[in-house]
Amino acid sequence: MLMLALIAYTVVEYVEFNSQKEVLHLTLFSMFFLVSNFLVNIGRHKAVLGEDEKAQSLFFLAMFAMAAAMFELVDLGLDQVLKAINATSMQILHIFIAVFESLTGMIAVIMIYFALDRLLVFLRALTVDLKDIKIP
Repeated sequence: MLMLALIAYTVVEYVEFNSQKEVLHLTLFSMFFLVSNFLVNIGRHKAVLGEDEKAQSLFFLAMFAMAAAMFELVDLGLDQVLKAINATSMQILHIFIAVFESLTGMIAVIMIYFALDRLLVFLRALTVDLKDIKIP
């Protein structure tokens, strides 16, 4: 599934670069920021979590998701640099920045994928723990 997402991201990135629009980067940044905010808000509910260690792990996941959002902003900046560079006179630099920009975007997607995967594992373990609690 991850490979399919990366291939789809690469295709969308190519189409977006040719159309000269930056909607994808801004949308991904917003989504990654919202995921980070969601993780922080879940971690604030210590009554449900019961332990500071669980809240701390969610905070680290939130910071990981925030780093992915920042990588997406770097990707947007590199995309703007690519548009400003003349491809014919600086072809080596253009290729290097294009590869680095693509890798930055893919790393951001992989980071958010990891954060969401760990969130699902965390929620699954939490529901198993809460299932065993008997409310009188």
